[in-house]
Amino acid sequence: MSYPYAPTQPQRASPSLPFGWGAVTVLLIGALFTIVGIVIILYAFFGFLMGTIGAATSSSFSVMSFFQSFFGAIILFVIGGVLAGVGGWMVRLWWIFLLVGVVAGAGSANTARDREVSRGPAIQIRCTKCGRLNPEWVQFCMGCQNPV
Repeated sequence: MSYPYAPTQPQRASPSLPFGWGAVTVLLIGALFTIVGIVIILYAFFGFLMGTIGAATSSSFSVMSFFQSFFGAIILFVIGGVLAGVGGWMVRLWWIFLLVGVVAGAGSANTARDREVSRGPAIQIRCTKCGRLNPEWVQFCMGCQNPV
């Protein structure tokens, strides 16, 4: 036996950030940048190990080839670090925008506090049988299922 408690809640449009990107787009691009940055850092690490050790232990040791592999790895470390950092920033940006409520579709309220104020006070009805407070829109008590 089921009791209808409330009318169907309206569906929200997918959130979009103030500069026009969808929130999920920012999350996916941020995750992609982070993954690519980590892969470049790992590639640079292994290239650094193989290049510098290989150049240092080869029979035809050249200071120039040693420094080329060394600085090439350092440049890749920097590029990978920047990509991973930007990707992490984008993922955090997405969460910050969702937490403070600066997503489109939230009406004129830009923060969670503004949305709470714009809703107004919640009206609750006390059940005469069990005494539970229920939202005004329910037809049956959420505690004892008797008509409110």
